[in-house]
Amino acid sequence: MKNKQEDLDRESFTQYHGEEAYQTLVNWVKSVPNAIKEIKENGSKEELIRYKKQVKMVVEKLKEIKNNFPEVNN
Repeated sequence: MKNKQEDLDRESFTQYHGEEAYQTLVNWVKSVPNAIKEIKENGSKEELIRYKKQVKMVVEKLKEIKNNFPEVNN
């Protein structure tokens, strides 16, 4: 019985941290427009291209994560 409870606790803990990580990434994505503006003003074209690729990868990962959340959270 204890193993089952430990598994449930571990699953809840993992889900909580997954949701927390997801929200952290969402907040990061919200900062993208300002970061792009800053790079355009002060950075190189290569830096802008690299940053946009990173943003695209994060957005794709966010979609993947969201699709794996339980229905209650969608």
